[in-house]
Amino acid sequence: MFPLSGTAFPEDADELAASIRMALEEVLTFPKDSSGVTVKAPQYPAVKQLTVDSDNARVKGNELPPKPAPKGKRSPGIEVGQLEISGHPGRYEKSNVDLSLTAKNVAFDFARDKKSKPLLVLCKAGEGQVAVKVSKADMQSLALAAASLAAKEHGVTIQELDLTLQAKGRQTVIADARVKAKKMLVSGVLHIKGRLDIDDELNATISELDCQGEGIIGTMAAGVIQPRLAAVNGKKIALVAFSFGDVSLRDLKIDVKNGLNVTAHFG
Repeated sequence: MFPLSGTAFPEDADELAASIRMALEEVLTFPKDSSGVTVKAPQYPAVKQLTVDSDNARVKGNELPPKPAPKGKRSPGIEVGQLEISGHPGRYEKSNVDLSLTAKNVAFDFARDKKSKPLLVLCKAGEGQVAVKVSKADMQSLALAAASLAAKEHGVTIQELDLTLQAKGRQTVIADARVKAKKMLVSGVLHIKGRLDIDDELNATISELDCQGEGIIGTMAAGVIQPRLAAVNGKKIALVAFSFGDVSLRDLKIDVKNGLNVTAHFG
């Protein structure tokens, strides 16, 4: 599902490309040399190819907005022979998320959200696949930045963070981080654990966050960080900025080798 800009539905290929691009610009900052959205449609509304290039685009703000949902009546929109969406990478806070989606013979309905803004809703797909990847280095960098921010207020410096990921079942990841903290000349160790559950809309829910400390500094830092963890416990994070509409994902797989790798098929 793609949000569209303006109030009217696009009537040709150029309007479609501009409408998707301008709607995405409300969420993403594209590089200056990015083509953004390309539409090949000599016989619109039959679209031969629709490409969304979000390589090196940066998410505005601290998190993605809620995914739009259609309300009320829908009407036939466009049919796309080849759909390609890429983010190699997409930049989110201090980390990079690599996204790749390809699909053939897909159809979109025109719809509107609760504020009457126009949408493209994915209603059918012949075949497709999606892959989302976050490297271990990026996950460690993001976790280190969050821990450092919480500890800095109390004069504690977070020096190192070593993250271990373990897949549990088909859609769950257990994270365990060993953190080295220091205040003045005294060091301590923190153990931070948590769980990540990924649903069939590629949303990740954080839960079971816990922090334990070793030594005087480790115990003090754990007391500082634990309330911050409680604040994000249960938080849902969208791994992609769009919805799959009426189409269900299948064969969702998680691989934690060298980071978090999620793949799925649809259609």
